[in-house]
Amino acid sequence: MRVDVVYGSALWHAPTKVNCHFVAERLAQEVPVVFVESVGSRLPRAHEWRRLGPRLLRSLRPLKRVGDKLWVMSPLPLPAYGSKFVKGNSAWVGWQIWAMLALRRWRPQVSWIFHPMGLGVARLSGAKRRVYYCIDDYAANPGVDAEAVEHLENDLAMLADVTLVTGEPLAKRLRNRSDDVRIVPNVADTVLFTADHSHVRHAVLTALEDIPRPRLGYVGNLASYKIDMDLVSSIAASRPDWAIVLVGPRDMGDTRRRIGNVSLPPNIHMFEAVPHDITPSIIDRFDVCLLPSAKHPVMNSSFPLKFFEYVLRERPVVGKSLPALEPFREWFYQAESPAQFVVAIENALAEGPRDGTIKRKTTELFGWNERARLLFELRGELLDG
Repeated sequence: MRVDVVYGSALWHAPTKVNCHFVAERLAQEVPVVFVESVGSRLPRAHEWRRLGPRLLRSLRPLKRVGDKLWVMSPLPLPAYGSKFVKGNSAWVGWQIWAMLALRRWRPQVSWIFHPMGLGVARLSGAKRRVYYCIDDYAANPGVDAEAVEHLENDLAMLADVTLVTGEPLAKRLRNRSDDVRIVPNVADTVLFTADHSHVRHAVLTALEDIPRPRLGYVGNLASYKIDMDLVSSIAASRPDWAIVLVGPRDMGDTRRRIGNVSLPPNIHMFEAVPHDITPSIIDRFDVCLLPSAKHPVMNSSFPLKFFEYVLRERPVVGKSLPALEPFREWFYQAESPAQFVVAIENALAEGPRDGTIKRKTTELFGWNERARLLFELRGELLDG
């Protein structure tokens, strides 16, 4: 059987779905796909140990079928992420994928690599063609050995037949390493985020409805390298009549429990992560959606998927001016300081829900149906070539 291999940048059952999940699901509508769970790029810290146990248990029975044409592989990594050992760790993961494919007599066609640690999979899986799909500046993530990750990424970009990036900041960094770099901006799950969710019920939704308006909201990873909590706290302190709602996993990917331990103003309400299909209903309970991005190198190259999710629910958005969002500057209120955020939020509250123009543009141009068509065209181009 011919299969495609996707090396993800996250675990399959991660609290938030990201590009690697959507690509695997879309490919699997047409061709068999093996999704390889990320082995990360650093050793876990003490506050992450509770997530480590289930991950290691899955590696004892590493292959699981999760769809008609979709399997998830959970390789066992080595505890080696420093510059001297990381390539060996990556190769060890690659050999596990090769052995699984060989035992099942599956013939890999294209490998889609979403993280530099997937170098070993790209080299050793036996795929005819290789795509590096870069969505972040991975060397800038907290706690990683930046030199080790950069070496992996250099080799991966040079090995790949095509390198896909989500914005110009990433393209600029990779053009001198890859012969073929193509910008493919992030897209959204337009089917989920344009559907009617008035019937959805969940405990967090009930709790949100008890919070007085106006409600300012953020859904995503509540980690200090992603969200500027000092900014959020300043906004809350300056306007105690506003409720600020933060929904998502805490400190995921961070090296310390920072947000999980911080003391916050009483008008900030924090909730744990909810299932992805509940997210549209969460956003519907907000009057204004926030993008209070942290000042961190990761964010300089990031395109937050939640931006499109917000506008698809026709909510006004107030956020910092990230480089990747520059083409969409007319679609949201830009602010930097707490005072600027307060003014922009006041304007957004006065505006109320957006009209459908931006929603229609997002649906037409930035949905996974269109992106899947592009990826299948690329796949055909690579295999025919």
